[in-house]
Amino acid sequence: MKYVEIFIECIGAYFFLIIVLRFLGKKEMSKLSVADLIVFLIISELVTMSIGDDSVDFIQAALAVLVIVILDKMCTYIAMKNKKIKVALEGHPTFIVYKGKLDQEKMATLNYTVDDLCHHLREQGIGSLSEVEFAIMEIDGELSIIESKNSQIELPESLINNGEINYPALKLINRNEDWLMKQLKKHGIDDYTKIFYCLLEKDRLYYIEKEK
Repeated sequence: MKYVEIFIECIGAYFFLIIVLRFLGKKEMSKLSVADLIVFLIISELVTMSIGDDSVDFIQAALAVLVIVILDKMCTYIAMKNKKIKVALEGHPTFIVYKGKLDQEKMATLNYTVDDLCHHLREQGIGSLSEVEFAIMEIDGELSIIESKNSQIELPESLINNGEINYPALKLINRNEDWLMKQLKKHGIDDYTKIFYCLLEKDRLYYIEKEK
């Protein structure tokens, strides 16, 4: 009888986890942030504990999972509305190489060695650091590379994202909000909150306005 119970609980756990993961909306397991990883580890542990363990009821475990999922959804929603909270929960991309210049201080902060960098470059078919214009350590730990020959931008990070100015990005290119507003006014835009996405290319601002 115990084996039958375990069999039924495994089937229930399988379909329950599928529903939970689809609700969370996580598409690529390799692209998880730290917060995402913590949520998945807790969920998997709670469900695993409930299978074949009489001291942990499956319904109780499912309830605990739902609490974690709702909490995650709330944090995600708040993070979408507040950039500071988003950075606190998920971190932010770090430029290892900016305009061809290697930032050794940031590498040391991230415990990221030259061997690590060269390894990732070789994985992307790049033989030398001299070919790299930008190298960005993403929040999921992946290294994004933009080669010098393919670079058409001043900074591979948005200056405006969903109506919010990215002040750290402006600081990185030695610009401020006044400069950004002057550039937008050249395009007849007086309110940056109407901009959905804005990127600085080498000869212009590329932007997309919010849909009405």
